Amino acid sequence: MLIVPQKFTIGFFDCDTYAHLRISRLFEFFQETSLTHLRNQGFDYLSMIEKDKFTLLISRIKLRISHLPLWGEEISISTWLKHINPEKVAWGDYDVRDSQGNSIMQATSSWLLIDLKDGKAKPFSEGPYRFETSPELSALPEGIDILEPVGMPKPALVKVVKYSDIDLNNHVNNCRYSDWVLDAISMDELRKRKIRSIQLNYMQQVEYNAKVALMRFPDSRHHTVVFGVNEEHPEQVHFQARIGFSEPNPLPS
Repeated sequence: MLIVPQKFTIGFFDCDTYAHLRISRLFEFFQETSLTHLRNQGFDYLSMIEKDKFTLLISRIKLRISHLPLWGEEISISTWLKHINPEKVAWGDYDVRDSQGNSIMQATSSWLLIDLKDGKAKPFSEGPYRFETSPELSALPEGIDILEPVGMPKPALVKVVKYSDIDLNNHVNNCRYSDWVLDAISMDELRKRKIRSIQLNYMQQVEYNAKVALMRFPDSRHHTVVFGVNEEHPEQVHFQARIGFSEPNPLPS
């Protein structure tokens, strides 16, 4: 099938304090690209929700970064579905290129088809849609494992879900989690080390006014792991995140 890249110019409000594209804004670009890709196949997302009573929810994403664009740079993003398996999961990839056509970021993600009438995931074969797939294309291998960190976590901060976090599915938009996770890491750490990868596993939806405690586990040499748990019921994990850095984490003296 024809895959038409979406072009974006990195603006002032897309950037972090170091003039690099925010990860959350990149994920918003991914969402915009996915919605355009759906429309190109004849599907309107708002109509899916309001008329068909179905929605698509991302369940996991893994991003690899070789260059995080700066303010003023132009990028193009392509997306496609690789395949849909019988276990209710569709795998979709993203490829991000600079203005010279070089691939600078790649991502793979898993998606669920949710029946809004009962809130349950349904096999795509039982839904009203037939999505095109491109199994010959792959940006990253699709396996994204559940994280099993080592050691005892420590609380980093607590987030209270408010209006700006909620999307039209009435829960926290997936893009917000990357902001939360980076808020759990100090500015000094982020200044000293470049982010080279991020993985997010979305476990349980987070609704308005919920309190989410971000728990940071002991760092490995190259990675930081943060879990978002229900503050009142910490056994309930809302999301898992792993940030990879290009420079090793400083080892304790």
